[in-house]
Amino acid sequence: MMRLVVPSLALLAMSVGTMAAGADLKSGLEVGKKASPFQAKDCTGPSKGKSLCFI
Repeated sequence: MMRLVVPSLALLAMSVGTMAAGADLKSGLEVGKKASPFQAKDCTGPSKGKSLCFI
């Protein structure tokens, strides 16, 4: 019985902490803001393995 209770409580504690932290997270740019240049590594195609700037 304890083999199920301890992992269940740990999972519950992690999910509650994640939900509380998730309320403060923002993703992406704010409305009206422009993206700044960034480097991305191309994984496919003729530029495979090269760093590219898509902006």
